Amino acid sequence: MNHLANKCFLLLFLLIPLFVYLYINKHKRANIHFSDISRIKNIYGHSSFIEYIPVILRIIALSLIIFALARPQHGRVYEKVTTKGIDIVLALDISGSMAAIDLKLTNRLTAAINVADEFIKGRKNDRIGLVVFAKYAYTQCPLTTNYSILMQQLHRIHLGMIEDGTAIGLGLANGLNSLKSSKAKSKILILLTDGRNNAGEIDPLTAGEIASALNIKVYTIGVGSRDEVLFPYKAPPFGTRYVKIKSEIDEETLRKIADETGGMYFRADNTEALKSIYKKIDSMERTKIITKKRTVYKELFSKYLIMALLILLTEFVMSKLITNRIV
Repeated sequence: MNHLANKCFLLLFLLIPLFVYLYINKHKRANIHFSDISRIKNIYGHSSFIEYIPVILRIIALSLIIFALARPQHGRVYEKVTTKGIDIVLALDISGSMAAIDLKLTNRLTAAINVADEFIKGRKNDRIGLVVFAKYAYTQCPLTTNYSILMQQLHRIHLGMIEDGTAIGLGLANGLNSLKSSKAKSKILILLTDGRNNAGEIDPLTAGEIASALNIKVYTIGVGSRDEVLFPYKAPPFGTRYVKIKSEIDEETLRKIADETGGMYFRADNTEALKSIYKKIDSMERTKIITKKRTVYKELFSKYLIMALLILLTEFVMSKLITNRIV
């Protein structure tokens, strides 16, 4: 980026026409008498252009000096980007009831994985971790900004990888364990379940109180239709059969956990609602990016002064040569 520090000096260019005018008047008044002008004609021919070369050079040199006084500079912009990232843990229920088919012709777990996939793809600069729970809970992926590895671990989740049960308190506690040593300004946990706590040694409300003490915001999502839904079960030798079951989500507990930590409780009874919930959380919890710009200028006037001096030197030499040739 080019820049003139002292633009007011450009007004000096108005003096150049005056300089030209004074020079022409002086040239007209200067009468040199020769007894014979044939010698001059032999030197310059019939053109008088050469005698104006010195003044042209002076005008160019003067223009360069004026431009140098205006202090031309080349600026370089440096940006310092500071991100105040968010650490996020997704705690996902993978108990047997997540096999229920009520979210757009797919089971609840597959829908939850696909929506979490879209959520992760929309984040930048945040560390995200993944916890899964059923009867027990464990960390599927620690906090990371390597979203490629995170996505691989997300899509490796499947029903039956943990003994059946719903340990909401353990799932929440495991996620809190991942976040407790985080230095991020904002720490959130998104817990998704379709049932009520029936396993584990940690009460969900106790885990919620711990989250509040650690200043970790918890968003809870109850997933599942409010009506009866189809649930697959294996019935040898007839293969897989489907029975109707009704979701038993402990909404009161999930709401209390969210309220205790400053988060929110959501109910997702279909895939679109689940997508909308993740989008809402995404809009509320955004990474703060601070950009500071600093411009450093490099002075360029010296090269214009050098050019002006060289031209003035050339003008001086040419003036002497022309004078000597005439004389």
